[in-house]
Amino acid sequence: MESIRTSILPTLRAGTLAVAMVLLAGTSADALRMTKIPKELQTTTLEPRMRTISLKLPLRQPVFHWTFLSKEDLLAGKLVLRINRNEKTTEIVIFENGHMSEDWEPLTLPDNPKAGEIYFGFHSSKQYATASNDQLTIEFYVKEDLDGIGALESGIFPAGTYKAQGSYSGLLDEYKVSDQLKDVPKETLDKLRETYEFKAFLENWKTQWPLKITGDEGWLPDEQRLQMETMLKQMQKEEEAANKTE
Repeated sequence: MESIRTSILPTLRAGTLAVAMVLLAGTSADALRMTKIPKELQTTTLEPRMRTISLKLPLRQPVFHWTFLSKEDLLAGKLVLRINRNEKTTEIVIFENGHMSEDWEPLTLPDNPKAGEIYFGFHSSKQYATASNDQLTIEFYVKEDLDGIGALESGIFPAGTYKAQGSYSGLLDEYKVSDQLKDVPKETLDKLRETYEFKAFLENWKTQWPLKITGDEGWLPDEQRLQMETMLKQMQKEEEAANKTE
């Protein structure tokens, strides 16, 4: 995903991103917006399949994006993902003791000089057995307070031990080319297939970890900040209207 939602609009108009993923509004205005995979692209099998994993930490306030200012400080802690299925658990260490695990790396940083050194999401190059009924747990051991910055604000993630349970926000198998993509160049389709085929997205957390917000200045310049604030207000209105109809 790009650094802010407004920056992906040209891609949406081109029809590229629209068939891959959209943003799902959270249940509250300050909750993480999850990556939602269109239903027609998601797996229909209940059996475990080998997929790479993409996840975001369940931080409460970022809404879309957050970066930590010091990669060294973040990696000094430990991040563990556990996949439980049929009373058997696969434990995956994403980073510890100052180093990322060999098969994992951070998601791409926003293209902005004010952004930090490491993103709050990670993805694997290794495939793991994943299934829609998996029970997922993430644990994060933070050795010292972590300074960070988002698109609209800055803050601190306090030292401590954090735990959350969740489920996949999307499971993909073979990449399906729909009629919407009939005019998209082959090289673009190949890139989408490489990026999303056989992938598990993990952003659907039952618990969110609060940041301590220390400033209302993020990495966006004033004009883009205003655009994003306007967009968030509109999304909040849509959420409130949707909740009233439920």
